[in-house]
Amino acid sequence: MTDSANPIQIQKFLEGVDYPAEKGALVARAKQEGADSNVLRSLEAIPDRSYAKPTEVSQAISEVGNHPERAGAGDAGVEDDDDERGGDRFDAG
Repeated sequence: MTDSANPIQIQKFLEGVDYPAEKGALVARAKQEGADSNVLRSLEAIPDRSYAKPTEVSQAISEVGNHPERAGAGDAGVEDDDDERGGDRFDAG
């Protein structure tokens, strides 16, 4: 997520949230507070669960930002594609 907002910017739009809070409530508050599309995208990318405190939200945003393949359809990424090739290695050089 190259255009994602940083967690500190996002927290400005979450002032007044009563924790624990569900992801949907966080997104709704940010919209209500006039958050821009980067902030909303960042919040929409975090896992759909309850967050006990603002630092948990910030941690989730950082993790999604560091691993964009986790956003969206889940963890469907390929960790090690050697298995798909039967372990055979190929040297093009």
